[in-house]
Amino acid sequence: MKVRNQRLRRSSLHSPQFSVRGARATLALGGGGARGIAHLGAIEVLRGLGVRIERIVGVSIGSLAGALCALNEDIGNVQERVINLVTSDEFVQQQAKMFSTTPASDEAANSGLFAWWDQFSRFLGTRRQMLNLISRPSLLTAEFIENTIADLLPDIDIRDARLPLTIVALDLQSGRQVKLTRGSLRLAVLASTAIPGIFPPVEIDGKQLVDIGVIDTLPVAVARDYGSDLTIAVDVGAEIEPSESLDTAKDIFLRISDVTERHVRHYTRGMADILIRPEVAGIPWYDFSQPAELLEIGRIAARNAFHNKFTPYLPKTGESQPV
Repeated sequence: MKVRNQRLRRSSLHSPQFSVRGARATLALGGGGARGIAHLGAIEVLRGLGVRIERIVGVSIGSLAGALCALNEDIGNVQERVINLVTSDEFVQQQAKMFSTTPASDEAANSGLFAWWDQFSRFLGTRRQMLNLISRPSLLTAEFIENTIADLLPDIDIRDARLPLTIVALDLQSGRQVKLTRGSLRLAVLASTAIPGIFPPVEIDGKQLVDIGVIDTLPVAVARDYGSDLTIAVDVGAEIEPSESLDTAKDIFLRISDVTERHVRHYTRGMADILIRPEVAGIPWYDFSQPAELLEIGRIAARNAFHNKFTPYLPKTGESQPV
């Protein structure tokens, strides 16, 4: 019955009677580091078009953006808070310290672990420090991410959000996807942003949870299961770029990880009724220095996605209003 209903819903999108304004939507927000700021620009346009977002599903940075918008109806205020945070002296200094080994902007075509780890290993070289780090639960502590989440989100239960919210993570022990819809909001977002091996796992209900984005960074399948009129996906991940010769087992392993994530994401994109694809490939995944540009990139991508699919049925200029 669910499959039949989904087919009927998808076919109705092409009907002249289908109206974007008032359509119920579940929003799937993907991972992509700093590029996730573009989510907030896309959501601004969705609300302006009158799309009724009834649930947000987020992975990694998408879980943080989703939580902010699920709590606060004023998207302008959300954007302002994020800009103020990521441009603050404290954030810039802490981020520079944590990612001091990150590639320069001309090396940032890849958004996955491959480019980051390559630079990290070059920095450490063959020193004993490298072996000591690999024996730890994670390369970095969670302090920076914890502080960022605490600055942006209240310490409340997920169920207390204004909009229903689903935060997706991976349980390391069972290997299964976990959908968090109750419990500490801060802890859930922390789990969903904990890059495996880079940041420590987060224990929730006896599970060791991490960012599932290294495998499935776009939670469209989860979003579709909620049965809204529209499943809208915002993909801020990077595309695969050609690589130079891979000479070590480490290089090959990490390259396969990046390639696998991209292939899974390309497959899940097709499950969305509307795909919003911000042009963020030129912005390094760790670079939070251009928030205003990222917001505008998100706005442009959302307008283009809806214009291409619903041109005859979109509201005229001046008719937009926030939901």
